[in-house]
Amino acid sequence: MYLVTGDQMRAIDRATIDGGHVPGATLMERAGRGMFEVIHRRFAGRLEGRRVVVVCGKGNNGGDGFVIARHLIEHGAGVRVFVLAGDLNLAEDAKRALHKLIPHHPELTKFAEPKAMERFEAALREADLVVDALLGTGIRSDLREPALGIVRAVNRLARRVVAVDVPSGVSGDGGDPPRETIRAELTLAAGMPKVGLFYYPGRAAAGEVVTVDIGFPPEIVEAQDLVRRLVDEEVARGLLPGFDPAGHKYRRGSVLVLAGSRRYGGAALLTAGAALRSGCGMVYAAVPASLAPLVQSRWPSAITLALPETEDGALAAAALGPLQAATERVQAVALGPGLGRGEETLGLVRDWLAVLPRPAVLDADALLAYAGDFEALAGHPATRVLTPHSGELGALLGLAASDVDAGRGDVLRGAARDGLVLLHKGAPTEVATADGLVHTIAGGHPAMARGGTGDVLTGLLGGLLAQDPDRAEAMTLLGAWVHAEAGRRAALARGRGLQSADIIEALPEVWRLLEGEAPDRALWR
Repeated sequence: MYLVTGDQMRAIDRATIDGGHVPGATLMERAGRGMFEVIHRRFAGRLEGRRVVVVCGKGNNGGDGFVIARHLIEHGAGVRVFVLAGDLNLAEDAKRALHKLIPHHPELTKFAEPKAMERFEAALREADLVVDALLGTGIRSDLREPALGIVRAVNRLARRVVAVDVPSGVSGDGGDPPRETIRAELTLAAGMPKVGLFYYPGRAAAGEVVTVDIGFPPEIVEAQDLVRRLVDEEVARGLLPGFDPAGHKYRRGSVLVLAGSRRYGGAALLTAGAALRSGCGMVYAAVPASLAPLVQSRWPSAITLALPETEDGALAAAALGPLQAATERVQAVALGPGLGRGEETLGLVRDWLAVLPRPAVLDADALLAYAGDFEALAGHPATRVLTPHSGELGALLGLAASDVDAGRGDVLRGAARDGLVLLHKGAPTEVATADGLVHTIAGGHPAMARGGTGDVLTGLLGGLLAQDPDRAEAMTLLGAWVHAEAGRRAALARGRGLQSADIIEALPEVWRLLEGEAPDRALWR
């Protein structure tokens, strides 16, 4: 699924209408009907007697709101419609949608009427749901009155808010400075999801995002040369690796994890633990010899390889031979967390990876072994999945972290190479591939910004790569989404007390969700 800016969405919409594919009024009906159906499902089909406030602007968002209001009334909800258009000078398609609504006798109030705001606030206090259809994707500046007062009232008084396309005040393009916006629990994106819903500050206002298909012709969409794609639950489900239900453990894939040092023993535990929860058949945990008892006691399911170590408890150059021998038993490798940055250890990493014929996930200190020498990674004999944050990516490319953040999409696309999959950890996480696409990972939670979450991601990706080593891009996208969703669920359970190990414990729940064994999202009561 593509992500689009506001301008791209308008171009697709206009080409669809002007090209005679679908009339604008039909697109609006499809959008409003589809959004209503999502709301209907969330209330488990029990809409009769629900009190709903629908607040509409004068553009197409307002028109979508009128369609939603009509269907809500038809299903027994008590609907009050408030319109930000003093003389109802609406866009043409929105005006048609209003004319279809009027025969259903909605309680309709224009904000230009005397005491309209008082009536609006009273309605908000009583409402089970507020539908925000006030402003669309084209917002470019801070809100002004009366829209600003409306947004503040909704945020102060509404119990539950669903936004149409984008929460009012959020730019569809993303990257704008923070401004006052409506804070939604659920955003229903018409046709295609907007970039601004997944990048801060809009991400903080959007809540859960559900896309409502309204039937844009594929050839119109493809003509836009879109470069961003969204990885959500539906996409992740389609990427799950297959397996022979009668197969043995070695046919489920084996991964070699190389992580940890005396100073950073926890990194080895987190990386190996996530690999064990990835679904692969065997995990070999290669660690400095002094760490082996710790790993064995914490993860008895892993096979621990005790490797030669330096005086300070990091991997020694003498570990190269045992690592090369262990490589023959696995389909993939995950390495980097907590290895340390000593010259001998980093030299070992480079010497091993230069000849390693297995796909590998590189994180943390394994990436810093290539600081300033990014092109060396592209010459390796097998696929490398790189998982840097901005500082690590900057070190690889010879850029400041601030330069990476300022032009993140362009930097990622420019760095992608054949044989490399580039995952940039951030909010949101993004994956760049050699075909020029940037994949945005939905989900995650701010509480994940703490030490060790990247170690969990490395182990998870390594375990997935072992299960399907020929589909490194697909396994990276799947692992990134699963990690984000497990982190989101763990954060909702633990709040500020989240530890990275909690993400590992949440992984089975996410696998159950993708495999159809877990219940859907909780319904509204």
